[in-house]
Amino acid sequence: MATPGGTAWATEGGSGAYLLGSRDSVPGIVPPPGTYTSVDTFHLDGNVDFLAIGGAVLTDVHADLWISKINMTHSFEGNVLGGRPAVTVTLPVVTGNIAFRGDLVQQDLNLRFKDSDTGLSDVIVNPMLGWDEGINHYSIAVSIFLPTGFYDPTSVDFQNRQIQALSFGKNRVAVDPTFSFTHLNPKTGLEFSAALGVTISAENKETDYQTAPEMHLEAAAMQHLPGGLALGAAGYWYQQFGDDSGPGAESFRQAVGAKSLEARVFGVGPIVTYQTRVGKHSLSGKLKYYHEFEARRRLESEVISFTLAFGF
Repeated sequence: MATPGGTAWATEGGSGAYLLGSRDSVPGIVPPPGTYTSVDTFHLDGNVDFLAIGGAVLTDVHADLWISKINMTHSFEGNVLGGRPAVTVTLPVVTGNIAFRGDLVQQDLNLRFKDSDTGLSDVIVNPMLGWDEGINHYSIAVSIFLPTGFYDPTSVDFQNRQIQALSFGKNRVAVDPTFSFTHLNPKTGLEFSAALGVTISAENKETDYQTAPEMHLEAAAMQHLPGGLALGAAGYWYQQFGDDSGPGAESFRQAVGAKSLEARVFGVGPIVTYQTRVGKHSLSGKLKYYHEFEARRRLESEVISFTLAFGF
């Protein structure tokens, strides 16, 4: 499905492999040796004029997504290059509703479609190293996104008014090297953190679509209070470097009359965290809200997330 004119929106699928807002408070700190589990739940409510997904062009799109990331982290004894090694494996589960309009001029149809589904997204393996220098902490990580999630090209059954548009995997391998920094002063409780990463994706062979490199810069400022509570603000800046390419991207560009598919978005909002211990085990929670703005060529969303983490 395609419509001429207007402004195109990319990356393919309206979002990158990396979930913006995943790093906020203390990203530079790799935890002490041990095993940790956490669940991150994100709710995204977003809109976009045009969306390239599964080899089709959707118009006037509204997406309502619930994303739950089940994370298992193991931090190892000893050191590598003077840093503490750890690895996280993440299994994302997505429940989504997507509504859009299809302008099918050749069939003289102007219909509104909706697709709802639940499925697994791409498994993420994230090895990392962390260094501590007094109140400053640093980490490097390389997230590897494996194309294990549900993926199907977009299709429409006009006779039965059925649509398959939602895919929860990207159908491509991607890597995301990230450097993170945390300044945390235990005397004042002040924290300043930042994380800079770039997502580099392989081509989606199903759609012949090559997503250009995607930079994400995330930051947080927090005031940690006695008793384990912390309050602050977090934000991010996402920017593609270069243009999406390949026959699939070129067809999308021509279909919507776009000169460029280079995407960007900003997000900002409050964050609250709480840490305590249950016996010998750590327990923490986190609540965040992001308002996205100045989006170009990708979904612009209101995002609410909650995290619950437990250390064995």
